[in-house]
Amino acid sequence: MSSTKLAKFISPKISQCTLGRSTAQLSSLPPIGYIYLGNVSYAKALDMQKQLCRKRIDEIYAGPHNSRIPRGTRTLADSLILLEHSPVYTNGRRNHGVLSVDEITRLRKLGCDYVETNRGGEITFHGPGQLVAYPNLYLKDHHLGTKCYVKGLEHTIVEACARLGIDADVVDGFPGVWVSHTQKVAALGTHVQKYVTSHGFALNCTTDMKWFDEIVPCGLEGRSATSLASVLAKQGRSEVDTSIGAVLPTVIDSFKAVFGCDVLPLEEVSPETYATIRQLLE
Repeated sequence: MSSTKLAKFISPKISQCTLGRSTAQLSSLPPIGYIYLGNVSYAKALDMQKQLCRKRIDEIYAGPHNSRIPRGTRTLADSLILLEHSPVYTNGRRNHGVLSVDEITRLRKLGCDYVETNRGGEITFHGPGQLVAYPNLYLKDHHLGTKCYVKGLEHTIVEACARLGIDADVVDGFPGVWVSHTQKVAALGTHVQKYVTSHGFALNCTTDMKWFDEIVPCGLEGRSATSLASVLAKQGRSEVDTSIGAVLPTVIDSFKAVFGCDVLPLEEVSPETYATIRQLLE
């Protein structure tokens, strides 16, 4: 990895990242509750996110003339929703209607669904062996704007990779997190409405890369996707466990380090939010 293009971030440097916030702001951050849902269909997870965001926005802006109500009076809390999807190709809001009917039919014949969404970014793949994270945060409580929030997601993945002994970084003009000039290990695509976030990132852990061969991932010609397992195998470190179960705690700890707040089991942080997510998935 060329130092002129991809600066190396090491774990301690990322852990000290403030995302532009002051010490006083960092000391006032609310906890975030994480929940791992296992395998959930993309359509069901998308509907759950839309309904959860609507509930949060309605509650946050329930004051007079749609003003914000104090954090302590709200029922629903910030959450880090973690899961895995069955095979599906998804496309971002800028590419609605771009793929032809024949191309969509071809993708579906591979045994994969196709869904157009309201996230940013272009076409990508989600499926087994890929850890997907959907943070549902109210950014104002975290003193973050959208750009700093996206930076935080990128740094979370960089930090997680560093903890596994993998050099990764972001590249100006090319979304996602990269382990070389041409290989991307994680894709990002977010949606923010009234400072409430949805969608997030997808980290390839043991993902079968054949699915990415059928598309131009994220619309980037000449570049390809890779996985943690593939990178470590090239390093001669195939013994490192890169299953979702093994990588999950590393991602949670990295998210905590980068965003600077407590990240605890959701049922401890907010039983109401935990129950709401479970109900929305029924």
